[in-house]
Amino acid sequence: MNTSPDKHIRRLKSHQQLSSTRTLPRNHVLGVRAQAKTTDSLPTRNRANSDVPAPFERPRLQRKPLQPSTDSTLLHTRKTSLEVTLKEGPPPGSKPSASLAMLRHSIVTSGVQATKEGMSDHRVYLWLTLLNIAPLSTEVYLAQIHRGRSPAYDKIANDVFRTLATDTLFKRRVTDASLTRILNATAWRIYDAQKAIPSESPVIQSCYIQGMNVLSAPLLYASRSEAQAYALLTTLLTAHIPTYLTSTMSGVHAGLELIDKILALISPNLSQFLLSNSLPAKIYAFAPVLTLCACTPPLPEVLKLWDFFFAFGTHLNILCIVSQIILMKNKLMESQSPGKLLRSFPNLNADEVIKTTLVIVRDLPEDVYAEVVRHGRV
Repeated sequence: MNTSPDKHIRRLKSHQQLSSTRTLPRNHVLGVRAQAKTTDSLPTRNRANSDVPAPFERPRLQRKPLQPSTDSTLLHTRKTSLEVTLKEGPPPGSKPSASLAMLRHSIVTSGVQATKEGMSDHRVYLWLTLLNIAPLSTEVYLAQIHRGRSPAYDKIANDVFRTLATDTLFKRRVTDASLTRILNATAWRIYDAQKAIPSESPVIQSCYIQGMNVLSAPLLYASRSEAQAYALLTTLLTAHIPTYLTSTMSGVHAGLELIDKILALISPNLSQFLLSNSLPAKIYAFAPVLTLCACTPPLPEVLKLWDFFFAFGTHLNILCIVSQIILMKNKLMESQSPGKLLRSFPNLNADEVIKTTLVIVRDLPEDVYAEVVRHGRV
């Protein structure tokens, strides 16, 4: 990966590392510019769940082949770095780490090629690769479903119909039945894992908390099957943000405290303004922290942000929330009611948020960045 020397390079162990021995240098985040792009040239995929019939599609006219040009060369390069690597694996003689670095570089420089609805034929495989998730047999997922209602089923049923209720893209693709199945199966998976942990352990998790439904939404939307979404969700909850599911939700509260701390360092005047208006992060940022910004529309932009998280670490969600607040700075400080503006964040612009986040990563003190990395796991 193309990086430049930097005396502030952090070699902290990211909780999104792709092997048990490899640490993710901070210059993997700092050494590239966030220039994610999407295109609507790809055909829309059929829906992942069998509960919803596929929509009628008009037959498309056959197009002439593209003539060689700079644009087509760039497109080919982008496909080589993502699709070819995912389909064929690392080139002969190269190290897997080099291919993973190429994937990360492509995410922040070129982005994942997708339709305007955020659909991509290879995004889910990219996520599975970056999170180091082995292929999961559908039978494993079905076995959890066939167990029937989990101890958390009633809570799940109360939340499912509210999940991204106003998002027409999501509702058109993902059914309530599909969402119920994946959450119920995940609850069984966490319930079984907790039985093996001593009751005095500080990492005891609830098998379901409100917010898991929103976390699962982008996974189901992007996946080609419920089994894939189940594998992603269980790994995310148990391996990357386990403290978000503790009885006290300690990881979420630690993340909220970090938002206040980072704002005070990065933008002292904005921080003072918010606190003087009785607006600490716990008032306005609880949902974005818990759901990794999945509660902030539009969904295609959430998917682009999650490409970034899964490549470099879900802990970066904290810095992305800070970025969104900084991008609102002028409107907040000019408003007579800043609390109203913070009740729901403006529509997400993943490119702008990632660019701002890269600046924050560069400028953040080392010890604070270390707290950000650890907060969801300790």
